[in-house]
Amino acid sequence: MTTSNDRDRGLIEGIAVGNLLGIAIEGWPRDSVRRRYPNGVMEIEASPGYPDDDDLAQAIIIAEASVAGPLDVDDLGARFWAWAEQNGLGMGILTSDVLTLYGGSFPRRAGLSAGGAVRPPAGKPIEEASHEAWSGNRAGNGALMRCAPIAVRWRDAPSAIARNSVVSAVPTHWDPRCGWSCVLLNLAAAESLRAETLSADDLIAQSEQAVGASTAELSRYGYGAAMPEEVRAAVHRAAEESLDALEIDGGDMGYTLVTLRTALTAWWRAETFEEGLRAVIEAGGDTDTNGAAVGAILGARFGLQAIPTRWRDTVAHLRNGRQCTAAIADSLASARESATGG
Repeated sequence: MTTSNDRDRGLIEGIAVGNLLGIAIEGWPRDSVRRRYPNGVMEIEASPGYPDDDDLAQAIIIAEASVAGPLDVDDLGARFWAWAEQNGLGMGILTSDVLTLYGGSFPRRAGLSAGGAVRPPAGKPIEEASHEAWSGNRAGNGALMRCAPIAVRWRDAPSAIARNSVVSAVPTHWDPRCGWSCVLLNLAAAESLRAETLSADDLIAQSEQAVGASTAELSRYGYGAAMPEEVRAAVHRAAEESLDALEIDGGDMGYTLVTLRTALTAWWRAETFEEGLRAVIEAGGDTDTNGAAVGAILGARFGLQAIPTRWRDTVAHLRNGRQCTAAIADSLASARESATGG
């Protein structure tokens, strides 16, 4: 029997496993993946000693901020800047553009070199920087890849999930399609953490109701209670799509609704964690980011013990000396239980 604790841990471990399984073939078309891996992508090929990639590193930032309490845009901006100064591995173009405006200069992205002290940001306020970099039509998947820890922290409070999901996106991804993607992924993941599921129509309705509860605050970021039609269409397409028919390796591979659609398709269609994650990775495209989102939602659905031992062992080896994913999940669950008196 899969327990609540096992599902909490599965979600966080799933982010790491999915990110690392996909990182070696990021950006590859499906045909190239098939030629290189005729038997499928079976093993994690990342090298030991590297810092956490941006998908996992930023998810940990979201987790740490979520444990502390409701998320704050300014606080997250400072946390992302500090990460970009001292690590920055894999940082996306939009996030880099925002943080350059925020910091007043390009972040150091120290990576493997000595991180040193974090320079104080000397640019624009994070909200202003995010809105300016957005330019009206940039909806990348960088907010979606990192947001899933919110589902663990506020598992039983849909309105809190929605509010914090939007706030988690705003510092780097202003476009409402990004925040709505985070809301949908996290509400679906929360259902799985409770061993439940939702139809496409029910997921949309719950998302609109949950966002609507916070419109007084979220309207400043361009959010209303009605989901954008483009986002709604992506949810319905995911409900009708099969894993083997995924087309996610085209020029729009970094679009938030492509990753959202991929994660929800896996959520509704996968029979096992490994089957669902490998189907997504082997479809090519933005494999590390899709892997992180899919790993999170399938980890929540199937639990930690359903994640192949060989992958969990590799993650533990690669991340030796860093806070383990189980500890991160447990801290989120403890904060959840403390808030509800459980």
